[in-house]
Amino acid sequence: MKKPELLAPAGDFEKLKTAIHYGADAVYIGDSRFSLRGKAGNFNPDELREAVNYSHEHDKKVYVTVNIFPHNRDISDIEKHIEFLNDIRPDAVILSDPGIFAMFRKKAPEINIHISTQANITNAESAKFWESLGAKRLVLARELSVDEIKEIRKKTKIELEVFVHGSICISYSGRCYISSFLAQRSGNTGECTNSCRWNYTLMEEKRQGEHFPVFEDDRGTYLMSSRDLCMIEHLPVLVEAGIDSFKIEGRMKGINYVAGVVKVYREAIDSLDDKKEYKVNQRWLKELSMFSSRGYTTGMFFGKQPDADYNFDGESYRMSHELVGVVLEVNNGFAKVGLRNRVDAGDRIEYLTPGLEGKLFAIDSIKDIEGAVISSARNGDIIFIPVPKGVRPNDLIRREKNFRNSA
Repeated sequence: MKKPELLAPAGDFEKLKTAIHYGADAVYIGDSRFSLRGKAGNFNPDELREAVNYSHEHDKKVYVTVNIFPHNRDISDIEKHIEFLNDIRPDAVILSDPGIFAMFRKKAPEINIHISTQANITNAESAKFWESLGAKRLVLARELSVDEIKEIRKKTKIELEVFVHGSICISYSGRCYISSFLAQRSGNTGECTNSCRWNYTLMEEKRQGEHFPVFEDDRGTYLMSSRDLCMIEHLPVLVEAGIDSFKIEGRMKGINYVAGVVKVYREAIDSLDDKKEYKVNQRWLKELSMFSSRGYTTGMFFGKQPDADYNFDGESYRMSHELVGVVLEVNNGFAKVGLRNRVDAGDRIEYLTPGLEGKLFAIDSIKDIEGAVISSARNGDIIFIPVPKGVRPNDLIRREKNFRNSA
């Protein structure tokens, strides 16, 4: 069985390092001026160059998003950006605008082009169109079923990529104007305010006080907030459909999310084997339930998304665990840790480390940067704590919320 690429989000350099540390084959990143995640932190030109170098040093691929829908005023800056990307040589760029596509083919012909989900590729003819122009990969629309993907696969040879996990933009392949209309911030230029996650009621003008439910038909969804996508239980189906890359959504999510989700999907992909039945490890499901989620759905992969998959409670993020810190160094059984939350001696914590999953460890002692024993430390502090065997630099430390000092 050909194992697909695991493609992870990297909203900033720390997230990129985290994704690579936990097993991503490739990461996708962006400059806030030209990607659709203006609030993700993103990369300035120097950081983009460093990100490409770091990824290649670790034998990983890096794809740069240039998927805004530009206006005339943007073209000059995009031309300069293309020249810069041609110099630093990412493994591919992700775009959706035909004009930007043509500019890359002319000014940076050696850079591979991936067509973004924003291009709404929902049929084989669209796929063949982009293939004929020289695109390397298609990020298929989220509205496609597995059967439709199989048909596209039969009629093309181009690489195919799908989202397998993360938030679902309820507008058709993400081409949304709600934020522009309600908040004067365009989702199509990276400034989305997530207006679709706000609380709404539908009321007919002449029936004041009567609220009506909103449903979906098989042409699409209309209102408004979907559960998050999770295909961990169905990866072989997507492999059999001919998918080359499994993509995780989340450039705006924190490193706690990136680490946990990438680690789970890495283990799941590695377990794929023609000679063995794919078995979902219950630990994977438990792990995925720990992070911010509105509940999970399989989206449109198996047909019309049930009305029950729509979350009418607004954002309703649920997070059971919080990030404690990041292991910076390990020496002689002690770890140097950069804290992201307060800790107290006696707190019970978990290490996101292979072989230590699900095990709780009490913090027996804490030393500050000077080596003095202390009883507690705060976000931003550097501390030293004893750690179990196997803990590595760049591993994350976390705990269940409200689980401090409960040993």
